[in-house]
Amino acid sequence: MNDEEIEIISSSADLNEVGKVLKDFLKNNENVFTFPLLYEENRRVILWTALFQRLQQESSEKIHDLCLAVIRILSRDKTELDSLVCEKWITTLIERGGLYNFVSVEDETNSPLDMPNKEIVVEALKCLCNIAFNSEVARALCAHTSIDQALIGRLRVYKDIPFKEEVMLYDMKLLFILTALRQDIKKKIKDVLHGMDYLISGLNELLLEATLPETEANASACAIDEQSHYLLQDSHQGIACEILKTQFNLIIHSGSDEPVDEEEEAMYLKLMPVLAALLCAQATSEAKLMELHINIANLLTSVPPMFYSYLTPELTVGEVCQHEFEGRNMDALEALVQLLHHRLESTAGTKNQYEDLSPILTVMVKSARGCRAQRKWLRGRVLPPLRDVSRPPERGRTTRNQLCRLLTTPVTAVRDLVAEFLFVLCKEKVGRMVKYTGFGNAAGHLAQKGLLGGGRGAQYSSSSDDSDTEEYLEAAPHIDPVVGCTRPPRADPFEGMTEEQKEYEAMKLVNLFDRMVSEGVVKPARVGPDGRPQPIEHVMEFREHVPNRPQS
Repeated sequence: MNDEEIEIISSSADLNEVGKVLKDFLKNNENVFTFPLLYEENRRVILWTALFQRLQQESSEKIHDLCLAVIRILSRDKTELDSLVCEKWITTLIERGGLYNFVSVEDETNSPLDMPNKEIVVEALKCLCNIAFNSEVARALCAHTSIDQALIGRLRVYKDIPFKEEVMLYDMKLLFILTALRQDIKKKIKDVLHGMDYLISGLNELLLEATLPETEANASACAIDEQSHYLLQDSHQGIACEILKTQFNLIIHSGSDEPVDEEEEAMYLKLMPVLAALLCAQATSEAKLMELHINIANLLTSVPPMFYSYLTPELTVGEVCQHEFEGRNMDALEALVQLLHHRLESTAGTKNQYEDLSPILTVMVKSARGCRAQRKWLRGRVLPPLRDVSRPPERGRTTRNQLCRLLTTPVTAVRDLVAEFLFVLCKEKVGRMVKYTGFGNAAGHLAQKGLLGGGRGAQYSSSSDDSDTEEYLEAAPHIDPVVGCTRPPRADPFEGMTEEQKEYEAMKLVNLFDRMVSEGVVKPARVGPDGRPQPIEHVMEFREHVPNRPQS
C-alpha cells in the first residue's frame, strides 16, 4: 500500500473511495503474511492509526468490516507488533466484537444485547485472535480489560446469542490463545470465573443441538452409525475442538498423582460423561472425527485415572450400545482404540512419533491401569489370542504388530509408553509379554524394570483370562521365544565337518568374541539379584550365579 492510498484511508470523506482501496488491498494480500514496504517511512503506524480512527467513527460504519479485515491481514506480521498496539485499539476491537455486553457474569439478569452485524463481530474477533497470538503486550492489555470475564459471560448464554456458531468459534479460539499464553488469565478463568463448568455446559449445548430425531438418524444411515445419537456439523465440531483445547490448558498442570479436592472431583464427574458422548458422536468426515478424538485424547491425558471408569458406564435395563462388555458401554473406549490404530497408521515412518502417539498411548496406559473391565476389553482388541505364529510379532498391520515395531523405535518416550501399555495388558507377567512380543522386543523394558530374571505384577488378580488357541498350542514347542515366532528347520552348519574342523571354528568364534570384549565393542553381563543386567569382568563369572528361569 502506497502513501496515496494510506492518505485516502486517513482523510477521504468518500467512503466508496476508501472502500475501494481497502478491497483492493484485501484482494492483493489475501495470502501475504509480511509487509516489508510498510516498515519504511512510518507507513505501518500511519496505516494502523487511520484504520482504527475509522473504526471509532460511527459515520464510517459502512466500511468497518473492511477496516477490520485489513487489520486482520496486517496483524499476521508480528514484526514490532508489541510497539504498535495500544489499549485504546484493543478496547475498540473488544467493543466491535460485542464483548462489552457480557462483562458481568455474576449478574443473573444479564441477557444478550444487540451486537454489531455478524461480519463486524467475526472480523473483530479474528483480529483479536491474531494480535493476541503474536503480541505479548496485546495479551497483557487483554488481561487488563477483563476480556476473559466477557468471553466466559458470552459462553454462559451461548444458546441465546445471535449467529452463535460463528461467534463462539472465534470466542473459543481467543480463549484458547489467552489461556495458553497468559498464566494470570488461565488462573482467573479456572479459579474465579469457574470457566470449566461453563465450558462443560458449552459442550453439552453442542450435543443437544446435534441430537438427531430417530427418523432422521435412520435416514442418515450412510453418514452416521445406527447406534449414534449425535452428528456434529462442521461448525459444532470446530467449536467443540476449541473448547477441548481450552479445557486442556486449564487442567494441564493439575497432575494425575496429586490429590483431587471435592470441587475438582465434581468437575471431573461432569466432564467425563460429556467426553464419552463426544467419543460416540459422528462428524461429517473421518478427518473431522479424528480431529475431535485427538483433542479428547489430549484432554484425557490430564484426567486422573480414577475417573476413567466413567468413560464406560454400566448399562441400564433396556439400554443398548454397539460394543458391550461385562455390562458396560464400551463405545467410547472403542473410539479411542480406533484413534490409536489411525495414529499408528498415519505416523508409520514419520518423524512426529512423539507428538502424534504419546497422548493416545498415555490414555491407553491410564485406562488399562485405572479400570479392570477396560483393561480386559483393550487386551481383547490389541492382544487377541494368538493363532498364526509363523511370522515375527512386529511383522503385519494389526495393532499388535504396529505396537511391537515401536518397541525398538529410537524415540525412547514412545518406546517406553508402548512397552508399558503392552506390559499392563499382559497383567505385568513377563512370560505373557514375551509370548506376545518376543523376548528381543521386550528385553529393554524388562531390563528397565528389573525383570530379566522373570516375575509378574502383584496388583492383579490370580485368575487368568488367557486362552491359548489350538493353533498356538500346536506350534508352541517350535516357537523361538527370542523372535516370538516359529522358525523353519535349518541345516546343521557342522554337518560334514571333522572334529578338528569343528574345534577350529569354535576357537575362531572365541577369539573373535575376546577381541570384541577387549576393544570395548561389547561388554558381557549377567542378570543380577535385582533383575537388571550387571557387567562382568570374566566369562567364568557366568558360572557363579545361574539366573532364574522366566516365569509366566
